[in-house]
Amino acid sequence: MDVLTQLPVSQAYSALTRDPSRAQTVLQALADHVDGDGTHIVQFGQASQVAKWLCQIAEQAATQQQWDLLDEATQTMCIWDGAWDQWNAQERISPWLDSLQGDAAAAVAGILRQYPDSAGHFSHLAHSRIVDSRIRQAVELSQQ
Repeated sequence: MDVLTQLPVSQAYSALTRDPSRAQTVLQALADHVDGDGTHIVQFGQASQVAKWLCQIAEQAATQQQWDLLDEATQTMCIWDGAWDQWNAQERISPWLDSLQGDAAAAVAGILRQYPDSAGHFSHLAHSRIVDSRIRQAVELSQQ
């Protein structure tokens, strides 16, 4: 986990887009380690680093319209954020959610609906007229 998140995002992103099936495997393994691996307990700083790293991967995927990678990275990010509730990671994620538009906003909104524990951390976006309406609705639904 530490080795993966220490990779420069551009290098990791290139590797993940080259082999989509391996990307899915890597991101699923990362999701499976949200509570540690039985021998290693995740520390707060590590959880924050993972969520921020995943946000950066998702951001690149959205920009490049790599929809499968966007889905996988965002789901994994939401798993980590929902489990760990790290404010400094959320400070990285929130502006990204705020910036999403079009197909990327639609995709991420759908994922946020699946992960209300994470979506709830961004409740402040529900009342912003700048935020895409689908993101606002997904965040608002998490509060119900």
